[in-house]
Amino acid sequence: MPQDLAPNETRSNAAPPGLGSGFVHLHLHSEYSLLDGGNRLDRLVNRVKALGMDAVAVTDHGNLFGALSFFETARAAGVKPILGCEAYVAPGDRHDRTFTGVADGGHHLVLLAENNTGWRNLMRLASEAYLTGFYYKPRMDRALLEECSEGLIAINGHLGSELAHHLVEFEKTKDQAHWKRAVEVCEWHRSTFADGPTGPRFYVELQHHIPEQNIINPHLIRIARELDLPIVCDNDSHFLNANEYDAHDTLICISTGKQKSDPNRMHYPHALYVKSPQEMRAIFDGPEADALYSQPADWLGSGGKMGDSIGCVACDNTLRIAHRCNANIEFGSHAPLVSVKRPGTTIPYANEADRTAWFKRVCAAYDVQPFDPSATSESAEALKVECDLALRELCEAGLIWRYGHAGITDDVRARLEREVSILAEKGISPYFLIVWDFVNWARQRGIPALARGSGVGTMVGYVLGLSNACPVRYGLLFERFTDPDRAEYPDIDIDLCQNGRADVINYVREKYGHVAQIITFGTLKARAAIRDMGRVFGTPLGVVDKLAKLVPEHPKMTFNRALEQEPLLKGCYEGDDKSLKQVFGDAPPPAGDIKRIIDTGKVLEGQARHAGVHAAGVIVATRPLHEVVPLYKPPGSDGGDVVTQWDGPGCERVGLLKMDFLGLRTLSTIERAKKLIRETLNTEEIW
Repeated sequence: MPQDLAPNETRSNAAPPGLGSGFVHLHLHSEYSLLDGGNRLDRLVNRVKALGMDAVAVTDHGNLFGALSFFETARAAGVKPILGCEAYVAPGDRHDRTFTGVADGGHHLVLLAENNTGWRNLMRLASEAYLTGFYYKPRMDRALLEECSEGLIAINGHLGSELAHHLVEFEKTKDQAHWKRAVEVCEWHRSTFADGPTGPRFYVELQHHIPEQNIINPHLIRIARELDLPIVCDNDSHFLNANEYDAHDTLICISTGKQKSDPNRMHYPHALYVKSPQEMRAIFDGPEADALYSQPADWLGSGGKMGDSIGCVACDNTLRIAHRCNANIEFGSHAPLVSVKRPGTTIPYANEADRTAWFKRVCAAYDVQPFDPSATSESAEALKVECDLALRELCEAGLIWRYGHAGITDDVRARLEREVSILAEKGISPYFLIVWDFVNWARQRGIPALARGSGVGTMVGYVLGLSNACPVRYGLLFERFTDPDRAEYPDIDIDLCQNGRADVINYVREKYGHVAQIITFGTLKARAAIRDMGRVFGTPLGVVDKLAKLVPEHPKMTFNRALEQEPLLKGCYEGDDKSLKQVFGDAPPPAGDIKRIIDTGKVLEGQARHAGVHAAGVIVATRPLHEVVPLYKPPGSDGGDVVTQWDGPGCERVGLLKMDFLGLRTLSTIERAKKLIRETLNTEEIW
């Protein structure tokens, strides 16, 4: 099977089921279009399934934050996940940070991964948009799209797109220069996303929401007809149900810092919810549809059957595209490999009084280097064997360092043998060598570094000097670190001096290359949501503060739990006069205001609100990370802050190994105190 095909993908152009009646959403935003999309992934998948659709795409703004969770959630529910992104495309060079005159710093373009090659290219594009193109938004450019277009389907035409931009200007001015520019945009997209064996890869997009969009739809159809391009329709869904418009509108107010009462604030159309196939067909292909869509799609490249209406073809093409999109996210092992330079001869052991100095000489004779990704699978396997051998040799030396020849008991020896064998079997030896390498590097530079957590329970960690507690003496369990019977990889938490943490991470990044910190997502929680809702609704701060403090403090507290646990909150919510007076005194707010705040909060709670960086987590890999996980760069950060677009558990699920670099001020304080003691006291005075 060709490598660009997913396992269930074929070259067949057979018609998918549902033509003439079905529909698939190909332009849709989840909660990971932060503070813009209102679709929670689990609820989205359930609604799609309930509406009779067997596939759906998620195309979040400029990112793939939710792609993994979406893929897993949809697959588990029996819905085909279509992996995509609504990209921002810079009008010029993405590296140019000067004002472009374009909203968001770039034009919008929907990209869908047709196959595994397309998915890899989409990860590359989404990564480069953050790492090299960020200007207000993460932006790619034409040069990057030309380089990474294989396996992708592009959809262009809604109001934020470059095509629509020129058609809007043409509609306003009737200047043919704008029409010619629109034609050039289409021709570039058709050339970049050239037809493939499974069909066309560039589609002209139709939406039907607001007058500004509807007025250019005749021009979109004209340009598709004249250039023989296929058409497709979509709904740009931002929230789940029609009755959740107000909650989504509140979300937009939170995002823009506006109040509901502001007459000049931005409003989204009411129609941007996840419509059923019947609703979408009624808009484009029903008896009440605009006459524009009832015209025949009488050009060969429309993507549909000759004689069918434009609206019918546009709806049917959503099914054809969905049928072709079969990209998979790879779940496998991406545990790092390293090359280890081992000493040619055994370093002679001196005497019992000099064990530490001898062990330092042994450690200095081993040099851990990054793995060459161009190596063959055979050489990679040989490197794994070398890593296993190097770890064993270092551990044998560490046994002597820790216990002396006479102190190595049968229990200690058996414990080490078992651990080393399990680590080799699970492919974790290189992981330990990397940790041992950067801990040694840190200590050589006076940066305190020590394992914490389950890693302290390993004999390997003890004899390598990563921890100082003998696991046999203290009854520490290796199984807390890694279960021999389970496939998941462990992680080693390392405490570092806060002042030296960045230096250690930079050392690992510069040496091993494929290194990133891990993203986290802050969510709308009950207490914070009340404060957000209060600001949006213009509720007095004192009222909001008293109401928020009624919510019990617990990390997993929800509105429903709070209403169950706090009678006063429930009373205020239900409009009980006694409760309102007890909480707010003689001038309580209208009960309806409190109910509105809490009801809106119920819809929005738990939704991703903002992205951050994990305080400690770092991913180290052998291959370029953008081939496994899309990458992110926090706005305003310097060039070295590369972060994954998926959180720690997600990275681990796709087979990446996580290390925790925990910066502790206490270690910094202790190290500072030791330094001051050494500087101010003579050796004779230290006791």
